Amino acid sequence: MEASRMFGKHFGSRTSKKTLVESNEATQLDRTLSTPHASVLESGAETEELGRNVPHRSLTADPSLPNRSRSPGARDPLGLHVVHTPKENRRLDIVFVHGLGGTSRLSWSKNKDLNKFWPSKFLPLEPEICLGRILTFGYDANIVRDVSNKSSSVLDFAKELLFELKYAKDEKTDELDIGAVPIIFIVHSMGGLIVKEAYLQGQNDPEYETIVRMVSAILFLSTPHRGTNLAETLNRILQASFISAPKQFIGDLAKNSFTLQKLNDQFRHVAPKLDIISFYETQMTPVGLQRNKVMVLEKESSVLGYPGETCKALHADHHGVCKYESPQDPIYVTVRNVLKSLIRKLPIPGIKYEATTSLEDDRFGVEYTLGITDAPDTDYSFFRGRWAAGTCRWILENPVFLDWEYDNGPSPRALWLHGSAASGKSVLASFVINHLVESHRLCQYFFIRFGDQNKRSTSTLLRSLASQVAAAVPAFRQKLVQMSEDISKVKSAEVQSIWQKLFRAILFKVPMSQPLYWIIDGLEESDTPRTILKLLSDVLLAPAPIRILIISRKTQELTSAFLKAFDGSKLDILANEGHERDFHHFIDQELNIPERKFKDEVTNEILESARGNFLWVHLAIQNINKCMTKADVRKAFEKLPPGMEALYGRMAQSVADIPERTNRRRAHDIMAWVSCASRALNVQELCQALETGEEEIIDLPKSIEDLCGGFVVVDSDGNVAMVHQTAREYLLGDQIRPFNINRRAAHEQLFVRCMTGLMENNLRAKVNRGQESMFLRYSLAGWFRHLYEGAPISQDTMSILMKFTKGSSMLVWIQALASHEQLRTLISASIYLSRFADKLRNADLDVVPSDRQIPEREMVEKWSSDLVKIVGKFGANLARNPEAIHRLIPPFCPQDSILYQQYGRREIKSLNISGISNTSWDDSLARLSFGSGTHADSISAVGAYISILDPAGKVYVYGEKSFEELHQLQHGERIRLMQVNSNGILLVTYGFVSTRVWNVSTGKCIASAWNPARSARPQSMTFVKDDTAIMLGSGDGRVRLWRMFESGSGWEVIAELDEQRLEGTFVNSPSCMAISPDGNQVALGYRGHPASVWEVQGPEFVGHCSRRDAENAWGEVIQITWHPYSGEILGLYLEGIVFKWNPYDYDVEEIRTGGAKLVVSQDGSFFATGDATGNVKIFSTSDFCLIYQLAAQDPVLDMSFSPDSHRLYDIRGSFGNVWEPSALIKLSEMTERSSDNASDSQSIVSRSAMPGVQSRNIDTITALATHPNGRYYSLGTEDGITELFDTSRGKVGNLGRSRSYMTTEQMVWSPNGRYIAIADLSGGLSVKTFQPKSDVSAQWATESKLEMPISTSRGAILQLLFHPDSTKLFVYTSSTLSVVTISTKNVDASVVLSPPNQSYKWINHPLDQNILIAVGPGTIQMWAWVDLQEVNTFHTASPYMDQLASLSLMTNDETEVEASQSDLGSSARFSRSVNLWEAQETVDRVLLTPGDKYILVQTSHPLDSSRHRHKQVILFEVATLGSSQGSRPRFSDIDLSASSASVQSASQQQELDYITLPENLACDIEIPLGFLSRDRLVFLDRHFWACSWRLPLPSNISTRRTSETTVSRGGSNLPSMLSRRRTSETTLSGGGMSEIRRHYFLPGDWISPDCLALCAVTSDGTVLCPRNGEVAVIKCATLRS
Repeated sequence: MEASRMFGKHFGSRTSKKTLVESNEATQLDRTLSTPHASVLESGAETEELGRNVPHRSLTADPSLPNRSRSPGARDPLGLHVVHTPKENRRLDIVFVHGLGGTSRLSWSKNKDLNKFWPSKFLPLEPEICLGRILTFGYDANIVRDVSNKSSSVLDFAKELLFELKYAKDEKTDELDIGAVPIIFIVHSMGGLIVKEAYLQGQNDPEYETIVRMVSAILFLSTPHRGTNLAETLNRILQASFISAPKQFIGDLAKNSFTLQKLNDQFRHVAPKLDIISFYETQMTPVGLQRNKVMVLEKESSVLGYPGETCKALHADHHGVCKYESPQDPIYVTVRNVLKSLIRKLPIPGIKYEATTSLEDDRFGVEYTLGITDAPDTDYSFFRGRWAAGTCRWILENPVFLDWEYDNGPSPRALWLHGSAASGKSVLASFVINHLVESHRLCQYFFIRFGDQNKRSTSTLLRSLASQVAAAVPAFRQKLVQMSEDISKVKSAEVQSIWQKLFRAILFKVPMSQPLYWIIDGLEESDTPRTILKLLSDVLLAPAPIRILIISRKTQELTSAFLKAFDGSKLDILANEGHERDFHHFIDQELNIPERKFKDEVTNEILESARGNFLWVHLAIQNINKCMTKADVRKAFEKLPPGMEALYGRMAQSVADIPERTNRRRAHDIMAWVSCASRALNVQELCQALETGEEEIIDLPKSIEDLCGGFVVVDSDGNVAMVHQTAREYLLGDQIRPFNINRRAAHEQLFVRCMTGLMENNLRAKVNRGQESMFLRYSLAGWFRHLYEGAPISQDTMSILMKFTKGSSMLVWIQALASHEQLRTLISASIYLSRFADKLRNADLDVVPSDRQIPEREMVEKWSSDLVKIVGKFGANLARNPEAIHRLIPPFCPQDSILYQQYGRREIKSLNISGISNTSWDDSLARLSFGSGTHADSISAVGAYISILDPAGKVYVYGEKSFEELHQLQHGERIRLMQVNSNGILLVTYGFVSTRVWNVSTGKCIASAWNPARSARPQSMTFVKDDTAIMLGSGDGRVRLWRMFESGSGWEVIAELDEQRLEGTFVNSPSCMAISPDGNQVALGYRGHPASVWEVQGPEFVGHCSRRDAENAWGEVIQITWHPYSGEILGLYLEGIVFKWNPYDYDVEEIRTGGAKLVVSQDGSFFATGDATGNVKIFSTSDFCLIYQLAAQDPVLDMSFSPDSHRLYDIRGSFGNVWEPSALIKLSEMTERSSDNASDSQSIVSRSAMPGVQSRNIDTITALATHPNGRYYSLGTEDGITELFDTSRGKVGNLGRSRSYMTTEQMVWSPNGRYIAIADLSGGLSVKTFQPKSDVSAQWATESKLEMPISTSRGAILQLLFHPDSTKLFVYTSSTLSVVTISTKNVDASVVLSPPNQSYKWINHPLDQNILIAVGPGTIQMWAWVDLQEVNTFHTASPYMDQLASLSLMTNDETEVEASQSDLGSSARFSRSVNLWEAQETVDRVLLTPGDKYILVQTSHPLDSSRHRHKQVILFEVATLGSSQGSRPRFSDIDLSASSASVQSASQQQELDYITLPENLACDIEIPLGFLSRDRLVFLDRHFWACSWRLPLPSNISTRRTSETTVSRGGSNLPSMLSRRRTSETTLSGGGMSEIRRHYFLPGDWISPDCLALCAVTSDGTVLCPRNGEVAVIKCATLRS
């Protein structure tokens, strides 16, 4: 589609008559294409082929290219053509694909000059790009004369491209070997559609699969993804011309054609695998002989709109986007830079980067990771387009600016350029940016725009700068990629956290060979200008060569902010009050008066009245240029008052004087939208907002500008904006004007329009099809703001709001947000709804009657609460399945929630949840259980990990998303202190004897050192010197340093703090200590002495902290910590008083909290206290205002905020809690906007504060068992309590309590359903029976049939199992097997296992009730019930033996980490070897299929040395498990922990065939729960959906046998038991992934590893899921059917 605008409304040939007369047919075409409906062909390249034969196909590279543009008879080759090959091995392949009517070379050559064939002439000269091989692909896209391609389609061209990629050869007829290295496509126009189709076709074709897999990016240049209305027009013209038939590939390009719809629908699913860059044109293209200009492609068609897509505007027409004048061409520079950034992302051959899960998830690059949706060059292009040649050059001669630019020193510099309103500052900013880029400076910039809520956000500014720096500085980008899991959270982080994570912690530590130049324009339009200045002043203290240019108005407030922020730092100041030379240049170019003398007169008058205001000049010239005579000019000038206020008044009067009422109203509506919208709307969105068809207006952008009297402009991207911020201020002002906008009435109008779109009848279907209007996307994120900002509450507003919130439209809104990955918008909506509820509380009763006011306010408040909870509890799965909001989520909500009341109740027949007593939302997200033998006392949640310290010598590492235990770090001795670095990757543990540093992601010890002999108690540790050293403060007042990666280094004293006694105090050892984040200062707390701060270097005393109330009653400081950014100290006195102190200004604040523990959030916004009675309180750090409080069981031992400050973790000994209060989420979301306004912050805190939330005591469920008929279930708890439940009625009886009050460990029902066997942690064994009562309200009676102890000296009870006839009970411990007869209470048989073993799962043999089956790793054994003798053993070779063997068959010498750096000696080695038994797969669950034909076994094995495990599901046919015993060794004779030789001897066991499930299905099964009728397997998948899958019939099973193989690794033969592959493997060929039924998913706060391990399904499909000491009973109609 290289046709101009693909075809434009006005057709015309760009080629000359001289060319076309070569053929009569061409002449006819020329006349045809000169008509008003003809399209210019792509750059004229195709016209050179008119009247000539179709070029021949060439699979080889063309010889050398000519130095001048080709002759008319020259031919561009078809097929794949190499134009550049690097000297060394290529790093990638870059393939160019032209568009409609184009050719493989001229499409990329400016003016058909092959010296400007940039793929061959420009790109090979570029560093990095020259390392790639460059190819072009040509295809027969000729649209005239030739009829051979009339039936060709986009699909045909795509198949041709795939064929060329596979089979084309170079000029030496050597294979091109496409697919050996990454591939980047650069495509123009229709070429983009061809590449998309080829990519899709190759996905499903094994022949091309390897090639397609190597495609890493596609760079689209004006590609018509949604087609054009002009395609059909072109086909009609071709048909009428009699020289060419209509083309199918042109028909494919029709707007919203079936071909394009299908292509886009399919491509959407594979696009996440690619980096997608979409460039779109912004200039009209001249077409036809009359050179009329039309827009060939609108942005809407050129942009896919996919998540992660990078969209950029190019200041060019349809031809200019792919043809460039020189390597200095700004358009070429833009495309080249993007191409370089894509290449930098590619892995360098020979270098292996550490793979991270987060990097796999983050496939959209740094921009997506940082949440960048709008490229900054959109605003740059707008202001650059307003620049007049010759202007702004004065700044390049200004000595202050030159000193700033050319300072090549290593220190940072800052320059403030200020000017009055409308003095051309933004245009000057664009000029400076262009100058720096052309000077090859590394320039990053951001235009703050008040009219766009996102662009006035400090968070957006910082993330945009970081993204641009990442594109320019490879080292910084690589750091971001390596830390992508942690960095991805900055999208929603507070600005201080973003600054710390991206700039302080990474950028300022990256070595830079040349300075960075940051241009920030429009500071006064920011939400938080003081915050920005404070952060940027921090740059001047960093060791980084960064040059900052800040451009703003000069106001008293900003002047004060600059002086305060840059106090003591160098700040250059430059004024821009308008330069006469610039005015002359601008007026000379823009003023359309041909007569020089008269033009000079008018110029002088303009300059006299302008008063240094460029905007005034611009608007004045617009008025004058409309005049026809000199008299008109003089009259127009007389009407132009000097000064902007007066000029705005004149403009407003012109709008008020519009004669037609309709047009006047339309002007009002346009300006209401533009001035009050939360972001800039484009022309199409505005038309949809106004419900005005675009076709009704001939020239829409011009009409908008003319109608609004100059207040509104349309930029080159089609965005409608106010001409200047001062114009918005004028229109929204309170003064009486000729024409103005009522702010509140405008917001109400906008709210009503948003509601109209959101309550559209068929909106849900449109959302599902992805066919929402552009305006709807605005409505999704804007309606609630307009609701709050609107006029005083009216009945009409409330009626509309109630209709929306009570109907299905509210759910469709949430669905649409989830579809667009904008769920965080729900938090913003919650905040505004909460504010609106406050507004309702104060509403006039005349407007909202009292009988409606309270219910309506409660409705709004409930929605405010529910929206926040949706994000936390359902967000992940809702994003994957947006439709779930309608039927799957409401039933899981508490009964008092509005979601349940309005939508959940109606689903009770299809999805019903019972068993949960809490009827309202709670703030508990999860509970972490460590076991009764663990007493954790310290927690740290940093990055992607939660680290919990058991001082006995162990650190538990959990994932912060799933709360799954990932590692256990074994220190080998008691641990006294633990500390994590700023990104959560490194962790240090300090023991009594040694210190060890761990890589948290791998669980490996990476460094160690001996501790100082007889050292005092450690009190504070922190990582310093870019995480290469650790600083330690101890109770003896010494500060030590260990450079952990330097050979032979150990702890060395770097400072001794000699605290001096003050009058009335005494000095002893410090009670606590805290090292500042940068390691430069130490704070110390004492008993009976004031806290103090010291500079480490020297050391030098800084100051003491005085008490506010009683100067001499110092008390005892029991905890002290640093604010992460402000340099303030927060501490806690023994009596529960928290203080905040700045050591340099002696300011002290105190508040009584009653706490005994203190923690500060990682962004410094909040602090929390916990006490011995279980109370937790959260305060805002800025003003000590109470935000939230709760009470729970057991003392609080330690706490930690999550990195985003949304959660609070606490530790209470054997367990911990994860809290996610709504108040924290809302406040974190609002922190940035309120950081510059203390009163606003106070109001937010006050609104979020709440009375204490009492968390009920939780007795954790530790055992769960279901009755054989599925109706009843029983549970046991951590306190030893056992209870009986009916799935329909709830609790029906108590089974008693353990006599020892020990935890219930095991519980099982007898096959006849009469008995329940229970075992506790102490070994107490009981069997009970129950008697149902006819009275449904009565408790059932229970009777004890057996009470006896089982010795646990050799291991706890691991499993109980009844005999099939329910008369006997099998008891399995790690070291013994026992059979107990219930009636006699005797132990009839017992066997001691040697060695102890706890990895087996036991079931009864379905075909022989006298046989027990033990399923273990790699083996299945038959045991006799009567005497517990083994009767048969089968070997089942693991599918993973290669991986398992590679993990652990090394000696300790090969796998131990010797801490040579610190010379620990042999006694302090830290083994990382994986035990042979641990390395084998473990058995997770064993289930019997209906009919007892198969045994399903889920196993897992370690992926690496971490605790991550890969799951596999296999099936054994019961009939193959015979009980005859030959000469095979018995289980008791096999020592699985012995040497490989012993294991080798055990491998003589009988081989057993098995069936594997499809690998993608097996890997998706997280927890198999059980089988239902019709062979349906019920399981929880990786995302915790309850799923079912029907096993295929045996006739669908095909058997595949593989030979036995022995593998040699590391020079030694592996034991055959581990090296033998599957001897007889059967793969299920039916029942693929598409047949999996997904019924519902569990809420996020139900996901706890301990609870999920107990989940079960009853025989009728009811799922039982323990949660917070209760069992949720989930009945789903689709699962029970």
